[in-house]
Amino acid sequence: MKKLILFLLPLLLLACDPERNAEMTVTLDDDRGWMTQVDFETELDITKAVCVDSDTMRLHFFGWNLEEDSTFTLALPSDVSKFGQCYLRYTMCGWNNGPAEWDMTTMIKVKDKATGEWYELSRCITPYGGSFKSNWQKVFYLDVTPLMPLLEGETEFCIFYCGWDATEKRAHACALSLCYFSGKNPNGKPAWHQKIYDSTLNGNTGYRSWAYGVEGHSIEDSTRLGKRVIHVPSGTKNIVIRSCFTGHGQDALTVGNGTFPTRQGYKPNNVAEFDYNEYRFVLNGDTLAKTGYLFEENSDNYKQAGTYKYDRCGWGPGQPCNVHYWTIRNLPSDMGVITLDFDLDPYISKNTAPNAESIAQFYVEVDAYGYN
Repeated sequence: MKKLILFLLPLLLLACDPERNAEMTVTLDDDRGWMTQVDFETELDITKAVCVDSDTMRLHFFGWNLEEDSTFTLALPSDVSKFGQCYLRYTMCGWNNGPAEWDMTTMIKVKDKATGEWYELSRCITPYGGSFKSNWQKVFYLDVTPLMPLLEGETEFCIFYCGWDATEKRAHACALSLCYFSGKNPNGKPAWHQKIYDSTLNGNTGYRSWAYGVEGHSIEDSTRLGKRVIHVPSGTKNIVIRSCFTGHGQDALTVGNGTFPTRQGYKPNNVAEFDYNEYRFVLNGDTLAKTGYLFEENSDNYKQAGTYKYDRCGWGPGQPCNVHYWTIRNLPSDMGVITLDFDLDPYISKNTAPNAESIAQFYVEVDAYGYN
């Protein structure tokens, strides 16, 4: 009997181990995106954070290619392992007499010291700012805890700005603060990261983006939003997939509306900027029930010039762009690899060239962060 108990004891212990028996789950947290200053300060005490501030930076057209981006360096904490969370404080503001006129895409990336790759830290759209005064500003916060291993020590950043509306008297500007909070990282111990999709690296429109719906230049091509393989190191328990999709261009302006073959009786509305979309997350060949919904309802957007109240695909003028966090939890210890595929609603454009005027297009970045 004693031998039988000794034999069964390890099996009983395994059966009682909730971590070993938990099934892998995937959750979409689209509420971990940007917060206003008021919302942030109701949740966290900024006076308890260690913050590193940038200068206020004038935004103007630097060039379309990554190597033409404006760069700057920040001396961040030398050891981030003692911090549990990190938030980006992003201040939209103006230069000299105030902000410039147009709603322009602004991307800021952080350089991985180990690989030289650039990972997106933030994507924001400037406001229609021609009527704002010199002291105008808006402050937003974003949880960038998954990127914290990149935000350590002397760190290089780059800025992309897609507009030509800056003058010496008026220009859009921004300032950053990275704020570190002590405590426990909610996802575990950061262990690795991997780039999944980045339209900046192989855009086919001339604008760092991927054309949408053009025959022969599919956004779902293997070089763009095709299937990706992640080799999962042993000991990985959770993976956070950080994604940002924003739709731009108005396909109908040049050739008339295309079609969504899966939307019966639906009339497209100036794809991709002014039409809703959604992407499906395919994990290990299985399409998840939850989709990444890409639309921003701007009816309550703050007052500015232009079409600031019009709804748009993943963004609004004078606002940060939507960020989605997909968290894969309870990975089996022998997972080895996982496959990912992100599928947008299929669209058929009447345009025949990926760099046609007003082409429908998406700026995309998706990255994976692993935790032990």
